[in-house]
Amino acid sequence: MNKALRYMFWGYLFIFFRLHVMIDLLMDPVGYYLIYAGCSRLVDVFPKAKKAMIVGFIGMLVSVPSVFVNLSDPALSTGWTTYALLLSAFKLITAYYLFVLLQDVVKVVGDQALQNRTNTTFTFFAAIHLITLAIMSFSMNMPGNDSDAITLLVFGIAVVIMDILFLLLIGAIRRVSPKQLHIDTLI
Repeated sequence: MNKALRYMFWGYLFIFFRLHVMIDLLMDPVGYYLIYAGCSRLVDVFPKAKKAMIVGFIGMLVSVPSVFVNLSDPALSTGWTTYALLLSAFKLITAYYLFVLLQDVVKVVGDQALQNRTNTTFTFFAAIHLITLAIMSFSMNMPGNDSDAITLLVFGIAVVIMDILFLLLIGAIRRVSPKQLHIDTLI
């Protein structure tokens, strides 16, 4: 269990951070592979891990161009900008399936505080990411002014905070001792 959650933690960290020096040093396909590998370790005990595993596999294939193209470059063509937006939406889908899996894991743990934390983090994570994606989608076609830029900046910071909170949540669930899990399989 601990190793699977560690894979998911590092996988999401690779997806979350972009360190682009000629190529993306924290490659998204590697992150999606780690999510795939972590979920494949849990699929026998938690059937919902199968969907997260499939999303991880698809992410490995879809995110390959992001290794070679700096998606944060403002001089990108419209096609690459659209790809970057779709990749952000795919990251949200990946996080959704990971949250569904983590909710099952914390139910097995039986820690009510951790269950509440997982549900609350998921609610805020999804809401902030969806609002930010909507703002980004519509901001391309609207003339910019200072209030729009401030709104986008505030939601951008909120997205970063929520991604960090998601990583901290995975770490908190990982720290739960395997003795508390009552699972009779080798995870």
